Amino acid sequence: MERVQPDDFFEDLQIWRSALRNYWSLLTPLIFSDHPKRPGDEDPLPLFNMIRNVMNVVPVNALYTLPLILDLGFAGVLHDWCEPFPTYPRTYDLLHANGLLSHLSSERCSMMDLFLEMDRILRPEGWVCFCDKVGAIEMARMFATQIRWEARVIDLQNGSDQRLLVCQKLFVKK
Repeated sequence: MERVQPDDFFEDLQIWRSALRNYWSLLTPLIFSDHPKRPGDEDPLPLFNMIRNVMNVVPVNALYTLPLILDLGFAGVLHDWCEPFPTYPRTYDLLHANGLLSHLSSERCSMMDLFLEMDRILRPEGWVCFCDKVGAIEMARMFATQIRWEARVIDLQNGSDQRLLVCQKLFVKK
């Protein structure tokens, strides 16, 4: 298992701080769509009662970044997404997957298995953010709509082949 080196920690921390600011800026208009932001207003801070449960899951066969997550004070686990994720009695408000879709293509389970597992552990009106290559994002968007998630692809406008897929599990009334 390849570990993150101490020299990489600071650079990774800066990248993630920037990514979190960018994600919040992208999610703010979606989450607060009934409260539009006025021109010139700063992005509102996350409401603590909106996103309560966030889990960082490091795939078993990916770069071993769990110590980074734990050192930053976040909750995190090492998990094989091809197996059920033990969550009882908790559901999650936000799941973030960076590179997971591309990584999953080499695993023994399908992308639909991943989406069904995420749907099971995601609370109604919860969010999933996928950051990955264009091809993986387009395929993921198809699966998201099949399980009735609202899905939007966002170009990160940084010149890379990475895209962001922001999904929301809708509250379904019968």
